[in-house]
Amino acid sequence: MRSKITFRRITYILLLAAFGYALYTYQGQLVDILNVLQQGVWYLILAAISVLGLAVYNQGLLYASIYKALNLPPPKERHLSYLYLITRFVSVAAPSGGVSGVVPFIQEARRRNVSVGPVLIVNLIYLILWYSTMGVFLFIGLLHLFLIHDLQWFEISNAIILLLADSALIGGLAIAWTSPHRLEAILNWIGQLTGRVAGWWKRPSPLPPQRTATFIKELDEAINEIRQVGYQSLSKPILHAFLNEILNLGILFFVAWSFGIKLSFGVLVASYSVGMLFFVMTPTPGGLGFVEGILILVMSSLDVPDESALVITLAYRGLTFWLPFILGFFAYRWFNRHLNKLDAEDEPPESLNPNGNGVISRSCTGIVAQPKQPDPVAEE
Repeated sequence: MRSKITFRRITYILLLAAFGYALYTYQGQLVDILNVLQQGVWYLILAAISVLGLAVYNQGLLYASIYKALNLPPPKERHLSYLYLITRFVSVAAPSGGVSGVVPFIQEARRRNVSVGPVLIVNLIYLILWYSTMGVFLFIGLLHLFLIHDLQWFEISNAIILLLADSALIGGLAIAWTSPHRLEAILNWIGQLTGRVAGWWKRPSPLPPQRTATFIKELDEAINEIRQVGYQSLSKPILHAFLNEILNLGILFFVAWSFGIKLSFGVLVASYSVGMLFFVMTPTPGGLGFVEGILILVMSSLDVPDESALVITLAYRGLTFWLPFILGFFAYRWFNRHLNKLDAEDEPPESLNPNGNGVISRSCTGIVAQPKQPDPVAEE
């Protein structure tokens, strides 16, 4: 029997090709990373990998806490950790300024019949928490560089851009909180502009008015949920966000220690925060090519021997960039192969659907039984 060609299958083939292309293009760097890791103290390298595992699990807990803060039914924490790894893979295999990283969460939400709008808010809050907590450590790192007279102009400029990006995200959420109609007007203006550009190529508008209205309605429902449960519901996501930064600092500390270098707190925070700044703000996916150079430069300027800075950077990027990228590909394969099984796990109980003629639709306002409609995404 001939297999059916679906959009999901085509996407899988394209991402598989991108995965193979990335490994082939950077095979020299990967070989260097493997050689360097073999030179480190094995149990300290293993400790760094263990901390990385805790960081990935904590990312799942962070997403789950944001879902719960919005009173949304979260996926299983294990699945959220897989989704985080998938975003790390997809954002490199299909770079689009970070937009592609949201797609796995949207697909997972559609599979569970969860409204897409609140899921976008989950990822918006995640980005705000990530940029804000990273900004705290970045301030400490830049302050350390300033005090030792080693602060560079490009570090300041990128930090300002990150601050503006974080402020824009917070501002958008604040407008939605205080004046959703104003946000709707802004989105409609953007929709008209993008629709006019799309019309030049005879394509439909990517942001039609009805979609904007639906998104604003779901956004308002999500914000109302936060109002009802109170600001204290965000305390847990904030703690997980700070814990994530601390765990990432631990990875760099153990990697450096495995090569005989014990980084002081100032050097550790400065190296990590500036590296993460260029991880976010550079045009290449994951800061590939930029982060390596800036890490070596910063550590060398902080009295770390040049050879040690090189091997620490290669090992650190191997564990924090390439390992999640590779694991993310296998997590993506796992999700595709076990999709039917996951759908069965999320099937509503018979007591909620006794006649078998409806599905359960989850949204911020609760669980509502709706007539069953054909789902093209599920059929694919």
